[in-house]
Amino acid sequence: MQRCPSCRVTVAGHKTCCPLCGGQLSGTPEPDTEVFPALEKPRFTTGFVLRLLALIAIAVSVICVLVNIATGWHALWSLFVVAGAVCVWVAAAVGVAYRRDMTQNIGWQVVLIPVLSFLWDWWTGWRGWSVDFVLPCVCIVGILAMLLIAVLCKTPLRLFAGPFIGACFFGLLPLVLIACGRVRVLLPSLLCAGLAILSLAALVLFQWQTIKAELQRRFHL
Repeated sequence: MQRCPSCRVTVAGHKTCCPLCGGQLSGTPEPDTEVFPALEKPRFTTGFVLRLLALIAIAVSVICVLVNIATGWHALWSLFVVAGAVCVWVAAAVGVAYRRDMTQNIGWQVVLIPVLSFLWDWWTGWRGWSVDFVLPCVCIVGILAMLLIAVLCKTPLRLFAGPFIGACFFGLLPLVLIACGRVRVLLPSLLCAGLAILSLAALVLFQWQTIKAELQRRFHL
């Protein structure tokens, strides 16, 4: 039987460290006395999936750069492919990292996709499609998707209040851009801002205690 000198308890089974304090154990392991079943390791871990996606992105980028070199540097189209591969990998990495929490995943994607779109729009000469269409449409889809998941899975508001409130506040950004004269196509931005305001109003009117508790937990108020 193994024993922890710090906690002064005996530990059944075959442990590498004390389950209470993490300290070193003394004595002889006894696998036959193990009380917990052995957990089967997943075939593909998160780290493995991310590394595989990174390898695929690098392979695609290298092939395109080599083809671009072979066909001449008159048009640097391979740089767009490399940038696109990086963006896809970043979005996929966030999706894989938060795959067990769909509302948190959607909340991060609501921020990430418009930011990447801004960068693409700026890099390609700024035509405004990122603020006219991508930002409001992604916010609308994100807010509605979180509500749909919450209804279908019967998820309590306290479990997804953080990403939902964040998506709603992010959905007010098109209204700010309209006030600054940066938006040319008004309808998507107005729909997005209206949905965000309506969602925040519903939260304040019907779920204020939950929102207050979430704000206190997030900001240690």
